[in-house]
Amino acid sequence: MNGSVAPPVLPPRYYLENFHKFVATVEQQYRDILTENERAFLSTFADASEILQCLYVRLVSRRGPLFRAEALHYPELGDLTAALAEGLRCGLLQQPEKPDFAHLARLLRKAELETIYAEHLPSQAGLRKPELIQLLVSSLDQDQLLIPWKRWRSAQCALVQPMYTEVIVLLRLLFFGNDYQDLTEFVVSDLGYTQHASYPLDPEYRLFKSRQEVDEYLELSALKTLMKEAAIKNDRGTLVALGRRLRESASGSVTEGVRDRLRLRLARQFEREGLYREARELYQRCGLHPARQRLTRLLAEREPKTALALCEKISADPWCEAERDFARRSRPTLAKRLGHKVSPLPRDRFDEDRLALPKPKSVERAAALHYLEGWPEAHHLENLLFNASFGLAFWQEIFLPVAGAFINPFQAAPLDMYTPRFERSRRVALRRRLDHLSQCDLADTLLATYEQQQGITNSWVAWRAGLRSVLETALRTVPRQHWLAIWQRMLFDPEANRNGFPDLLLLNPGHGYRLVEVKGPGDQLQANQRRWLRFFQTAGIPAGICWVSWTDA
Repeated sequence: MNGSVAPPVLPPRYYLENFHKFVATVEQQYRDILTENERAFLSTFADASEILQCLYVRLVSRRGPLFRAEALHYPELGDLTAALAEGLRCGLLQQPEKPDFAHLARLLRKAELETIYAEHLPSQAGLRKPELIQLLVSSLDQDQLLIPWKRWRSAQCALVQPMYTEVIVLLRLLFFGNDYQDLTEFVVSDLGYTQHASYPLDPEYRLFKSRQEVDEYLELSALKTLMKEAAIKNDRGTLVALGRRLRESASGSVTEGVRDRLRLRLARQFEREGLYREARELYQRCGLHPARQRLTRLLAEREPKTALALCEKISADPWCEAERDFARRSRPTLAKRLGHKVSPLPRDRFDEDRLALPKPKSVERAAALHYLEGWPEAHHLENLLFNASFGLAFWQEIFLPVAGAFINPFQAAPLDMYTPRFERSRRVALRRRLDHLSQCDLADTLLATYEQQQGITNSWVAWRAGLRSVLETALRTVPRQHWLAIWQRMLFDPEANRNGFPDLLLLNPGHGYRLVEVKGPGDQLQANQRRWLRFFQTAGIPAGICWVSWTDA
């Protein structure tokens, strides 16, 4: 016995039960904005037999759009003849009209292609299937290419495709809030690989407030595809036209965020193409980093005075840590270019250790072993400890019901977790929590949350073996003001500040600690690591760098 627990055995038609949950969640939140066609699908599906429902879910979960009826075999469904006929009658399925040859070819084995087209291409031996398909496309006309479809059409229900697939795409968007997740999320949860926090799902907290926002999102998804195609073809005319469309404002924060991401991508493309005016207009309308940073650089050569003014604005109200750092470095350069007298930026001066050690497999492990000569504990944790402490300290605030934050049961964090909106939308609750953390027993408070929530998925907390022990020691050793300072910096820019922590935590339980960033031969400090080290200096947090070189031994 190895003590492992076998995963649960899923019922034969588990996917149908999951699909019903999926549909019910969307209906609960969005029925008021669904179109007549979308409601027609829900009604038709609900009225279908269970076997047809199962078959339909199977098909829309697979790569389509076409399927050979004779190749559909699902042991839990048995004979599909009646279900296929029912699907054609009620409109959940259809027999396709003149499909693309690419879709037909995917359904045929190489041997079948060779047999079907033998009289048209007698010398096809030795070709792989992709080569054979290419030869057929280049040699035959459309009527000849569709020979398999004509044969299938003469047989009743030989070739089918699911209908309402565009509705399924919409339902997935409404359920997940994006266009890349799918129903496999249910299976992962059913198998017990993930456990999720409990939070309310109802129209009050839904992501899209109106049908207009949904349609805008779908339109922007189509624009994204057009943009990719135009960039590949270097089609400047289409790109410029897309830029004009992206100057428009969106009707809601969700679609504005999508629009901003497209603005960033297209503006960068305009920069590469030398289209200065077009790039500038998009950057000026964009509310995401690094739009203001790119715009400052764009203006620096042509309009240095405007660039400096923008840099001053960034410095006074930065969107994120990278922007703050950019303004700190760029202001003196721009001011000097305009003839202003400026003082040079002070050089970074961090506490440093320089060690010559025998070369092991891990430079961090070698350094940790060295520090154990003077410290009772040395842990190689990188971001693990401080991220976990943040997730535990603000657990309730992270999972606080906020409009647009939680829209399906499978989230490890709110949708706005790594945006400036996270802090803005919860400012009162976060301030109240910080006040509590400034007075309570930190170790008791965070460890109580650890015990209550252990195993629940939280994007900040990795439930690793040994985490609780080192967390408790650290909470009872690191001064409260240091924890609060670190957490407040993380709240300012959760995306950037969840990374860049030093590799090692040195502990003398109950007495002192030190953070150490370890660098082997040839390694250099990354920008986010420098920012943390500067912050540690300002906050009086003991931290430094260990530069390791290898001895010959």
